[in-house]
Amino acid sequence: MKGIVMWSNAVRRAVGSLLIAGVVFGGGAAFGRQLQSKILTEKGETRTVPVSHPLEWWTRNPLRLDTSGDLMVGYAAGGGAPISTQDYTVEQRVSEVGVLAGHRIVQVILTIHPGSRVIDAGYASAEEPGQWKSLLVQDRPGDHYIEIYGLHYDVGGLMTMNNAAIYGVGPDAVLGTFDPDTGNGGGCADGYWWFDRSGAHEVNFGPLTGAIDKAVPPEGRFTPRCWALQPKKLELSSGVQRRDANCHACGWIGKVEARYRIDHGSAVPVSVRYTASDGADGSSR
Repeated sequence: MKGIVMWSNAVRRAVGSLLIAGVVFGGGAAFGRQLQSKILTEKGETRTVPVSHPLEWWTRNPLRLDTSGDLMVGYAAGGGAPISTQDYTVEQRVSEVGVLAGHRIVQVILTIHPGSRVIDAGYASAEEPGQWKSLLVQDRPGDHYIEIYGLHYDVGGLMTMNNAAIYGVGPDAVLGTFDPDTGNGGGCADGYWWFDRSGAHEVNFGPLTGAIDKAVPPEGRFTPRCWALQPKKLELSSGVQRRDANCHACGWIGKVEARYRIDHGSAVPVSVRYTASDGADGSSR
């Protein structure tokens, strides 16, 4: 496989020295007991038990980790050998997101360009390279990482890959990733985690969405994540649409705005306000 690898200086130093030894962790098996990896492809979401590997394992010949099969590796290509990973050119960007509760977080973003044999076989378009994102977390001292999040968008053209970020400080800081699609439906792929000594845990948004459900009319629905969630501001802002609306752009009846805080990994509502479109039936809690 051809590849262009771009490493941040921080990650290059970390790999060269096998990262920082001596950090206290809850044990290498702790992640497996408490967390499942979230893997998203165009075919849907799967959950897997995370397995620890050296960082190089995750970044060396990464196309071998294709989970959806949309790269068509092994499928026929006219007049020659089947498609292989050698028929793609890969740009790989590896960067360090930060450290939470002693666990180093690394992001890997791939841009996957199909070669002529893939394009001629009708499996991909030159104008729409595929993209992958992976979030890796150091699960014990040394060069040991698990994948907590993987987004494999192989056919390209819709997803916009953003950098993951850490929001907040201290024990209630959150790692977040948000990648919107470019369609008009407002969809996205996202994930949010908090950390303690034992590792990463998905943020529980149940208390927040439950409070919003009580504030909006029974016939209304809102967007609980994607573009509506603003983790940097600890806010959620969404239009409210009738549940029986017959198109994604019609049937809007109001707006909901909420503020929240992160408390032991849960999004706890601070305030929730619903305002009807005509401004007459607003309610707040």
